[in-house]
Amino acid sequence: MHVLIVGGGIVGSFLARILMDKHEVTVIDKDPARYDYLKSTLPGMTVVSEDGCEPWVLEFAKIKDADLVLAVTGDDEDNLVIGYLSKFEYDVPKVIARVNNPVNRWLFTKSWGVDVEVSTPDIIATVIEEEVSLGEVITVMKLQSGDIGLVEITLSPDAKALGEHLAELELPPETLIVTVVREDEMLIPRADTVLQPGDRVLAITDIHNKEALEKLLGHRP
Repeated sequence: MHVLIVGGGIVGSFLARILMDKHEVTVIDKDPARYDYLKSTLPGMTVVSEDGCEPWVLEFAKIKDADLVLAVTGDDEDNLVIGYLSKFEYDVPKVIARVNNPVNRWLFTKSWGVDVEVSTPDIIATVIEEEVSLGEVITVMKLQSGDIGLVEITLSPDAKALGEHLAELELPPETLIVTVVREDEMLIPRADTVLQPGDRVLAITDIHNKEALEKLLGHRP
């Protein structure tokens, strides 16, 4: 399957890393810095450093051969344009688009070329509102393959991960920490972020990694 990902940020690069082992993947991102990062971290990946809203760029990236387009930039307008062009100009069979602002969710419909919309803020908000016991893991989203989910773990006071930078953690394969909720504040995870007891960590991972994440973020054995 040929997959075209437009948007090489955290979401796009994570999806590319998962999919590249089994599929032909091309990533488009107009940020030269992201291009350099993707080329260095995903060797062998086809990366195009141009604006994915431009038809000539999509054609250069072989959108006519694409079986699936993932519009996952940080801009909802861009994702809608990409979805519309993919479906109605290039007849891509499947288009999945990321919704950054839930207010815009009503626009992400088949009339705009979007087969599936994914709103991460909505997912996170739902998780925050739930009552979760200490150390519990909740799967809140699964892809059609049934293998990838967004899970939440509340750090126990004696978790192995306490006091370490995120960059130092030995996370399970195909795992990405997407946010950390500390009291009433949502933190964007960075390499130097240090986890604290009571932090609620949301991670995208293979659901079979739950046990390994629990060992890292939950109680010490």
